[in-house]
Amino acid sequence: MTKTSSRNKFRTALCMILIMMWVMATAIPAMAAPRVKEAQYQGYGKVEVDFTSDVKFKNVKVTLKDNKGAKYSATNIKRIDSDEMVFTIKNYKKGRTYTYTISGVKRSSDKNYGTVKGTIQIPAHTQAPKVKEVDYDSDDLEVEIEFKSYVQFKNPKVTVINNKKNYTVRIVKKGNDSITVKVRKLSLGRKYSFTVSGIRVKGNTTYTRVKGSFVARDN
Repeated sequence: MTKTSSRNKFRTALCMILIMMWVMATAIPAMAAPRVKEAQYQGYGKVEVDFTSDVKFKNVKVTLKDNKGAKYSATNIKRIDSDEMVFTIKNYKKGRTYTYTISGVKRSSDKNYGTVKGTIQIPAHTQAPKVKEVDYDSDDLEVEIEFKSYVQFKNPKVTVINNKKNYTVRIVKKGNDSITVKVRKLSLGRKYSFTVSGIRVKGNTTYTRVKGSFVARDN
């Protein structure tokens, strides 16, 4: 084998490696897709999807399949913010988990549009709201109880208890997914129990009550 032949083979191999590296480098951004930060059920078949970054849409479509294999379409598909969108499941059934596929979406920094998948559960009528987190503000003497889904209230009442001692509370704010109460000064590091009554997951028919506990920490 001549030196010229060896050089040619080496150059050919080097070119192939460089081409493969270029293909991989250019393919990675094209394959990247937006990531879902959170999906919340808002009631009446409406779902809000929050992404981890700003996104863009083009001829966006949403299709769904529930945990029993039934397929659904979505209507009222709207972008409500740079990183949020909503859609409504058509002819949905309660008490099922849905896998949704959003097509025609990309991160603002990406070149190509792609698809995103996720899951959302529509609760049955009897399901109570689930608590996401509880924050205590020692300066304002307020306790905020945040839920994992959108909720509705009807004559709500909140109690805070420690060692069978019932603290007087006053509701100061009712949000789409939270309720805030004013309470006398709590002891930091101590555990308290609470009850929220007159609450339901948005879209459900029955109001219920939610119980939980938290440790008073100055956030």
